[in-house]
Amino acid sequence: MKKSIKKILVDVSVITLIIGCLSAVMACGSKTSDSGQTDVDYKYASYVYDDNEPQYYMSDSAAAAETGYYYIAGASGVSDNTNSYMYYYDMVKQEAIPLCSDIDCDHKTKDCEAYISSDMCLSSKIWYHNQRIYMIEKTAEKDILVSYNKTMRDKKEEKTLSIDGYSVNGNKNNACISHGKLYYMLAGNNTIMLCSVSLSDDSQPHIIKTYESTYNYLELIVLYGIGDKVYINWDSGISVGESIYYVEVLDINTENVQRLYNMNEQYPDIADSILNWNSEVSFDKSNNMYFPCANEDKYIIRKLNLDNGEIKDIFTLDIEGTTEEAKQEKKEIKNEQVSQFKEIGDENYIHFYGYDGKHLYVYRGVNISKLVGKSIEEKRAAYDNYIYIFDTDGNVDETVVLNKTNENSSGNITLDYKGGDERCMLVTTARADVAGMELSQEEKDKIEAIDKEAAKKKKGGARICVTAVLDKSQIGSTSMQWQQITPE
Repeated sequence: MKKSIKKILVDVSVITLIIGCLSAVMACGSKTSDSGQTDVDYKYASYVYDDNEPQYYMSDSAAAAETGYYYIAGASGVSDNTNSYMYYYDMVKQEAIPLCSDIDCDHKTKDCEAYISSDMCLSSKIWYHNQRIYMIEKTAEKDILVSYNKTMRDKKEEKTLSIDGYSVNGNKNNACISHGKLYYMLAGNNTIMLCSVSLSDDSQPHIIKTYESTYNYLELIVLYGIGDKVYINWDSGISVGESIYYVEVLDINTENVQRLYNMNEQYPDIADSILNWNSEVSFDKSNNMYFPCANEDKYIIRKLNLDNGEIKDIFTLDIEGTTEEAKQEKKEIKNEQVSQFKEIGDENYIHFYGYDGKHLYVYRGVNISKLVGKSIEEKRAAYDNYIYIFDTDGNVDETVVLNKTNENSSGNITLDYKGGDERCMLVTTARADVAGMELSQEEKDKIEAIDKEAAKKKKGGARICVTAVLDKSQIGSTSMQWQQITPE
């Protein structure tokens, strides 16, 4: 009888904990003032949250809320699948939870309430607006903008986004919410259309501008919302390794689109060095664009003033970049097929994370291709990875070093950058041994067990998802520390 009573008490405490966590999510932002400040007593209480402002500082798979971040990631800790789930990082309690109320759920199967399928959420792209979570759902007939409350319940079909049979493409940065409207790209039949729809009334989506392929090769268009503008970066492909790079701007008040720059015509010496035009470019409210470039010996973050056209190199790293000969080899086409080419330049392991309203961030990983043919001792040496944090003039305020706890393992630490406003940086990684965010030994033991079972069945091995944050109030201290917040 005593054991039964004890079990009941334990179950009640677990239920209370889960209800308490989800209640905290529901309460987030419930005491936000008109100015955007919250009267919740927590570390970042002075932060002003603006629900109208586009969240240019967050990645596609994360969204900032009044006192936390929503994000989509793999099953937390160690699992045997590639499922995705919705989580909420509560800054008040400094913990992350899956949005699931089932006390018996291990949050690692498709039966979990927090499970997110690829059709349910296109490209894991989410937004938070007016205290609801938005995403694009794909069906056989159409693409739909849907919303949920803060605990992923109370689903509402907000808008049908498809127009004349065209579908929302799943490219990175292909949509943004700004001042109560969704701006997004439709694609089909060598045509891309910039569209918008209001989230506050019953109006239907409409087309703002149509882009047609000039060379019928590859057209990529992405959107960056900031202030009362939506910047449009257009990569118009000519052939393998050759593109024309355009910058346009949409005034959200008039919906007028203006061509600002053809980078190839106006900056021919720079255009050929541009990297990741459709994924790693940022803008600020002073009409500056920040974009990465690389040559054979430098990785560069350049700052283009969109008003006067002046370009400055504000941040550089010494690298061993891809040679001009290798770039030319990439462009070669033999027998109507692209020749095999393996890029080994350092720039392929460096990523510009963008601008958060105050700082810019560059991540430098280890070029593991350079270890090919090296001795086992060299392969197992300790190689550091770095995050450089600098201001808009390029002054480095902090350098965060990432390495591993296991002396016998080395190489590139891949981070899935979820973004972050002025409060925190949120990341996930598929490594269990990163110093400062390593998993417990109990979790690590699961890796070997899953791998052994997978080998027997000839299936994929263990999957790892670790979540961590950096407190940005520590920038400048030279001693920033990761806080591991992986949900249990």
